[in-house]
Formats: sequence, C-alpha cells, structure tokens
Amino acid sequence: MRLDEYVRHDATGLAMLVRKGDVSPAELAACAAAAADAVNPLLNALVGAIDERAPWTAGGPFSGVPLLSKSGHGRAGGPLGAGSRLLAGRTVPADDVFNARIRATGVAFVGATTAPEFGLYAVTESRLHGATRNPWDSSRSSGGSSGGASAAVAAGIVPVATSGDGGGSIRTPAHCTGVFGLKPSRGRTPFEANHFFNLSVNHVTTRTVRDSAAFLDATQGAHRGARYLISSPSRPYAAEVDLEPNPLRIGFTTALAGFATASPECADAVRRTAALLAGLGHEVTEASPGIAWSGFFDAFLRAWTHAVPWSIGRMERMRGRPAEPEELELMTMRYRRHGETVTVGDLLDADQVFRAASRAVDDYFASFDVWLTPVAVTAAPRIGDFDPSATDETAAEYSLRVLRDYSAFTPLLNVTGHPAAAVPATQGDRDLPIGVQLVGRAAGEGELLRLCAQLEAVNPWKQRTPPIWSGAPSRGGAA
Repeated sequence: MRLDEYVRHDATGLAMLVRKGDVSPAELAACAAAAADAVNPLLNALVGAIDERAPWTAGGPFSGVPLLSKSGHGRAGGPLGAGSRLLAGRTVPADDVFNARIRATGVAFVGATTAPEFGLYAVTESRLHGATRNPWDSSRSSGGSSGGASAAVAAGIVPVATSGDGGGSIRTPAHCTGVFGLKPSRGRTPFEANHFFNLSVNHVTTRTVRDSAAFLDATQGAHRGARYLISSPSRPYAAEVDLEPNPLRIGFTTALAGFATASPECADAVRRTAALLAGLGHEVTEASPGIAWSGFFDAFLRAWTHAVPWSIGRMERMRGRPAEPEELELMTMRYRRHGETVTVGDLLDADQVFRAASRAVDDYFASFDVWLTPVAVTAAPRIGDFDPSATDETAAEYSLRVLRDYSAFTPLLNVTGHPAAAVPATQGDRDLPIGVQLVGRAAGEGELLRLCAQLEAVNPWKQRTPPIWSGAPSRGGAA
C-alpha cells in the first residue's frame, strides 16, 4: 500500500481492507512507520519510534490497524510518566481496563504520543520531550494534553490515537489540529486514575465520526470497581452515525458572561455552524446555562490541583527518593505548593459550586437538546504562550490566563459529566483549523454522534489536509 493511499483511509476503512485481504497488517505498520519518518521530525508528536512488529490479534473489528497510545495511559509497555522527567524511562507493567478493551479490538499498538507533564497542561510542551507542533503551522501548538495524539492523527501517522480529557484535553487539541474529538459522559468508558471530582474520561482522537463511535462501542460499559454506572446505549454507537437526527432544539453561545469571549474567528465558526444547523431543520437560538463563571473557575483550580501533592508523593515513594527541582516543570512545582494549601473545606466549597453549575446545565437541557459553543477562545496558540516552565506566574495567575485566553469553554463539561464533541468547522486566520463544541444531554452520546455525523456529511473535514501531512505527493511513495 502506498503512503498516500494509507493516509486517505480512516480506521474503519483500513480494517475493511484487512478483512478483504487487500492489505496486510504488516503493510499498515510499515505505512505508519513511513508516515512517522516523514512528518514526526517536524512535529515531535511521538515518544520513541514506531514498532512495525507490534502484535495484533485476529477476529476483532480493527484487527491489524495501527494505533498510538497517549503517554501516561495504562498501556502495557507504554511510557508510564506523561511528559515528566520524574518517571522518564519507566514503562507501564500491564494494560488497564480501557487499554485492554482497545487491545481487544485487534489493533496493533505501534507506539506512544507525547503529552505534557502528568497531563496537567493545555499545551504539549515539556522539558522531557520539548514542544509538540501543529501540522497546520509548526509555530503553533497542537494543544494539550492529548496534543501528540491530535498531531499524529491530523498528520496521518495513524487514524486513531488514545486520548484523555480532564478539562478539555481531547477537545482543545482536536480544535487546534482539525480532527474529531469526543469526550464521552462520565462513567461511559473506564478511567481508573480519577480522584474526588472524577473529572477525567478516556476515549480516542479520530479523523471521522464513525471511528469515534466504533471505538466507543468497543470501550464503553461498567467494569468491576467502577464508581459510576451509566445506562447502556439502546443500539451500537456505530449504528447512530448512519441515522439522521430528529429536529433538535439547539442553543448557542460565543461568550461566558463576565469571564471570556471567543475571538472573532471562533465566534464566527459558531455562528456559521448555527446557521448550518438551522438550514438542516433544527431550531437554533442564542442561549446558555446561567453560571457564575469566575467562582466556577476558582473552584476548578482547587479541584485541578488538590491531588497533585499526593500524586507526586506516590511517585517519589516509587522511586525511593524525593523529586529534585529539575525533575518537575516549574508550574508543576507551583501546582504542588498550591495543592498543599487546599483544605477539606475548600474542596467542600468547590463541590457546592460544581453542584450549582450542574443544576444550571440540567435546567438548560430542560429546554434544549444540544448546546453549541466554541471549543476554545482562540485558534491554536503559539508555541511558548503557555509553556509551564517559562513563566513567573503563580499557579492561580497561570491557570486563570490559560482559561480566560484559551480553554474557557471545555472544563464545565468535565464537572457536569455531559458528553461533548469538538467538531471541525472552518479554517480561520492563517488557515488554522477552528472547531466548535457540541454538548449533549447526560448519557446522550447517541444523539450527539448523529448530529456530529450530519455535520460531517454536509461539511466534510477529512478532505482538508495540513501542510505537514504524510500523504503529500512528495511523501506518497510505497511504504
């Protein structure tokens, strides 16, 4: 298979070719390696080389399809520490439940993608690996914390990469790089490393809605010891993408009152999408939940940092010695100190703020079926804008700037647990991708995926390819 042929297929398409005998898993692994050789020196999206001999199993829906795992995810043999010098060189001993379910689809885990230290940051920049760059403009970030995953998928190294989202870490990188990123509902997929607030969920980054739906089918459902039980879907998510959504009541917003306003190009993407949805027969009006945003983000910082001291302490005990200052990002050390000041009362106060926010979102969904927002305040930021080791700001100052100037629109849905998707919408200034966020009802992935697939059909984004792309003619030789 030629590289320019490989990169045009999503995972579903590649799996069909394998089943028909038109291509072998070895050929696909060779293509992934050739793609990485072509573009990764420009992107820095991978931790280590592609393993062309990675094992795969027959009989699964994605047998032999190459896939990358996020650094720090629980995949046997993958990097244990996400972008941290503290755990550099250590590997995960065994698959966790999520990665075991991914592996059971038959994929070949051919490598790992970069992530910032412990997945704490909205950009993928670390002293361990350096900056991961955007395939659309190498002076720009690919987002974070799943920035390596989004860059690798957008540039065509693989069609799918595992990802995680604790405050926007699937959605903002998808927005930055022009790919599709679904954050499932809380409890839909296994995530075994959560703390008190259970903000984080696992899923994948993809180029197509149907791939995201199929991998959600493969990974969704309760497991032993799960903290949350969630209703099972009435039919496979892969079937949802072939169905037209019923006319929906959709509210949209371009600002968070008193806190953040989307840039003109991000606001324009929302308005264009609102008009497109109205033309498809949906009822679209400007409306959003009533939330006290400044108080919400103060609470979010406490929730975000409260477990950092405990987590680093566990790693220190694992290594048998304290972390040296040069082994942590400067902001990680400040997050650690901030986390040490958070009291039980602070956490209870944060919980009350989050309960009020969740009620406001539930009240909103009493009148609407979907909420349309920007994914982020701006297009992909410049490399260095939010470098966690290149600022003198306090933890609070840095976090407030990141939220206000970049990632304000995503954390709410990690708190409430609603499903939310980053959908490529337009190309903005400097031809950078601009995504929009669609938020569904609680446990409403099926309806959300139908709507995303409808937008994909009328505004196909897969045909948009970045300048740094492994399928470019100069890179299209046989793998």
